[in-house]
Amino acid sequence: MTSLRFLFTRVLKLGATAYGGPAMISQIKEAAVNRYGWVKEGEFMQGLALCQLIPGATIVQMVTYIGYRVRGIWGALTAAVAFVLPAFIALLALSAIYFEYHSLWFIQALFKGLGAIVVAIILNACITFGRSVLKDWKVVLIAVLSFFAFFLQWNFVLIFVFTAVAGLLLRPKIPQAKATPSGGTPLETVREKEYLIVILLAAFICLMFVLSYLTDPKITALSVSLSKIGALAFGGGFTAIPLIQYEMVDRYQWLSTKEFLDGIALGQVTPGPILITATFVGYKVANLLGAFMATLGVFFPSFFILVLLIPYHDRLKGVEKVRMMEQGVLGSFIGMLALVLFNFGKTSLVDLPRILMASAAFIAIYKKVRLPYILLTGGLLSIIFWGLLK
Repeated sequence: MTSLRFLFTRVLKLGATAYGGPAMISQIKEAAVNRYGWVKEGEFMQGLALCQLIPGATIVQMVTYIGYRVRGIWGALTAAVAFVLPAFIALLALSAIYFEYHSLWFIQALFKGLGAIVVAIILNACITFGRSVLKDWKVVLIAVLSFFAFFLQWNFVLIFVFTAVAGLLLRPKIPQAKATPSGGTPLETVREKEYLIVILLAAFICLMFVLSYLTDPKITALSVSLSKIGALAFGGGFTAIPLIQYEMVDRYQWLSTKEFLDGIALGQVTPGPILITATFVGYKVANLLGAFMATLGVFFPSFFILVLLIPYHDRLKGVEKVRMMEQGVLGSFIGMLALVLFNFGKTSLVDLPRILMASAAFIAIYKKVRLPYILLTGGLLSIIFWGLLK
């Protein structure tokens, strides 16, 4: 049996090299299926289908699923913590440097270019998600109406409820899922002791919320807001970015659009899921405790959803009404991505050099150039052009 220590160290290594978002899935599969034999190929594909259905960062969900297959609830928790930890530490350090020294010339120069690159990344996400989601005019209609609803700053929870109901009423076409054979024995119902562990973990998180409230009520408000986002971020981590921007920038005004844009850029520089941007936001609000509670808040809902649904996946994956509701919600995410693209573009693309840099970055992404290379090249060019030459 694989020990928790072995699982932790191997997943920690994966987390420290997890650049490229969804592209990391292939590396996770290579390690889990071929290198360590933690799961069979059919089990891996079954888990991937489930992780695409529920909210949260897909790559974090996948390592959590694998950890559950290996050692149950404790394995899931170990794998999730190990995968997120490198990105959390790296972004925590970068956030401290940013908020301490962002007035320095090279920091300002760096983020002028990186901000333009983030616009290219969001544009690519819009196109990628649009191709997979906007296959029916009914979903297109939901996306357009959602764009205006978010632009008018309606409550995003209500918008998701309305779009889910719209999906049921309009009955859009559901993309056909490929059947994948299971490579292992069927999962048993969650054992009573695993329910107990889930309850204890939930109690610990509630205790952290209470303690953070006694320290600073603003931290609890931050954590609760990010928890709602983590519970509604269907479609992967990129879909949560506009939600975070909507709550943290537009509603609470805890940081500016430029700071949030820079936080996304820093999150792209570090390995791990795009949702790790929550660490940056939390650090701005309340330093180390804020960073920890923000990170905890954005990841724990999807963790609980996954470990509770794994045993019942076979029953849920064929429910047609659930998939219709998902199509409606995904349509609303396309509207949100379009809105955040508009806001970021308006903030960042203010001169010809940045427009050219964003265009070059988009072409590089389209040509499958690895994101770390794009960011490194863009950062160096930014320091040279906006720092040294100007």
